[in-house]
Amino acid sequence: MRFPIPSPGINACALTWSPPLELSARTWNFTTKGDITEIEVWQLIAPSATSAITPSGMDELDYDTLSYSTLPVRGELLGVLDLTVKLNSTTLEFACPSDAQNLIVEMRCQRVACHLSYNQLDVASGFGFSLARRQE
Repeated sequence: MRFPIPSPGINACALTWSPPLELSARTWNFTTKGDITEIEVWQLIAPSATSAITPSGMDELDYDTLSYSTLPVRGELLGVLDLTVKLNSTTLEFACPSDAQNLIVEMRCQRVACHLSYNQLDVASGFGFSLARRQE
């Protein structure tokens, strides 16, 4: 997933998850299987060394052609989200990236037989993943 870096503020960011309402017509954007209580959020820091076409930076990745053999290089584990909570789930704060326009992350299940499919729409849906920056 790719998140635009929020406007300046304190150097403390966090990823948040707001679940859809139970009777929401938008729940089709979010499907899961298995145990989704511990979803790791990893910052991706560089294009894959095995990629046939190497982009000059993370902002130029072609997400339509990514595969397991061309996954970008993982950097820091930013936190863990529990997607089963009724209210919001938030990672611990981490240093906001200062040298990029976007934060690009990989979400990875910690449990076996876990699957998450999510389509973030550009409209204000009231649920989904977001990157927040603490304000002064």
